[in-house]
Amino acid sequence: MSVRTRFAPSPTGRLHIGNARTALFNRLFARRHNGRFIVRIEDTDIERSSKEFEKEILGDLKWLGLDWDEGPDRDGAKGPYRQSERLSLYKSYAARLVDNKLAYNCFCTKERLEALKKDQIAKGLPPRYDGRCRNITSSDAPSGMTPVIRFRVPEREIRFTDGVHGGMSFDARAFGDFVIIGSDFVASYNFAVVIDDALMEITHVIRGDDHLSNTPRQILLFDALGFPAPSFSHIPLVLGTNKLPLSKRERNASVGELRDAGYLPVGIVNAIARLGWSPEEGLLGLDELSSDFALENLSNSPAVFDIERLKSFNREAIKKMEETAIFASLGLDGDELFMEAVLDIRGNASTLSELKDIIGYVTGGIEYDEDALVALSEPHAKAVLRAFCEEAERFDLLDGTAYNRIIGEVKKRTGEKGPRLFHPIRYALTGKKEGIEIVNILKLIGWIEALKRIKRFL
Repeated sequence: MSVRTRFAPSPTGRLHIGNARTALFNRLFARRHNGRFIVRIEDTDIERSSKEFEKEILGDLKWLGLDWDEGPDRDGAKGPYRQSERLSLYKSYAARLVDNKLAYNCFCTKERLEALKKDQIAKGLPPRYDGRCRNITSSDAPSGMTPVIRFRVPEREIRFTDGVHGGMSFDARAFGDFVIIGSDFVASYNFAVVIDDALMEITHVIRGDDHLSNTPRQILLFDALGFPAPSFSHIPLVLGTNKLPLSKRERNASVGELRDAGYLPVGIVNAIARLGWSPEEGLLGLDELSSDFALENLSNSPAVFDIERLKSFNREAIKKMEETAIFASLGLDGDELFMEAVLDIRGNASTLSELKDIIGYVTGGIEYDEDALVALSEPHAKAVLRAFCEEAERFDLLDGTAYNRIIGEVKKRTGEKGPRLFHPIRYALTGKKEGIEIVNILKLIGWIEALKRIKRFL
């Protein structure tokens, strides 16, 4: 049996970190077993779905490197791959269930259902449909009213083995007969996903714990339709640092936000791969992650998304970037010393945006605060700056070798060392007390600009 997994996002928002992890795990599992990874768009929520979100989700997946074998933009024998294009399929299978007395038309109004729910809650009972229309005949059906179609839930226990949680058991009597086709003729989530998974021959469903309660209903539908059910694995939800489920409203909760903030695909992939899984240490490529991936190694405890851990992976990813790629991503061009300085300081940044900011505060305009002006007015600071200028003017280029010789001479001439030696130079060059190494500042701003900044305080 060839392994087939799927990722089925709803185009109602940006690609969330938790959903990106689900896509990653499905893709890793498929590649690990030489199977196929399918992307399916669940867009039956007409009011909230949009083509813009669909385009962004697919773009984010491609940017992360999570390529797929079948999907809305690729030919495949099991398509179409948008639920909105499969509505006639859902209707035909629902009609088959009705014909076989496994589903029925329900004419209950929203008002009656709401009153039923309130009454059950008041009595301390779990809300469920009471089966009023289960045995209604065509002659008893009210005229002028569009019914929904409900699945006739059998009284039985549903058992299955979850790939993450192990043996699971549910009592179907707790469900009540649930809707599979609405009065708007749109299939419910549980019904559409069963038809899609069956016809697309999905062998393994890997998804979040929030879908665990849907699984017994779906297994009942697979059985009723005569389809084999796939293997289910439910991964715990991703939590924020507040230990609550990560919200789409939280900053840096989507792949798009992380990309805009200057994170790299390989950094993000390595961070989310470790949300509930522990592959080898270090920055790993997708092929390396795939070869090590196994469902039995996934944790059944919630994982916390830690932005600091992501920064650590991303810092390593920036260090490993090709030189031409890093310059292109920053939109930089300059002389050899400038480019050398950029490469030397990239280890100070956890994102490309931070690296750009570091370069910007050095090469851009400078604002000297009160502390800087006071420090630069001290007699020892003036002596250090004067000696630095005089020594620097002996060189045509302020590279690392020249800088070390200049500092050595300034130290001899002034007798200063430590902060009293370096702070005046840094303050004069950047207006800040701390930052990247002074030699890299000199490489970034150049010889003429460096002396110009220092001489203004003499």
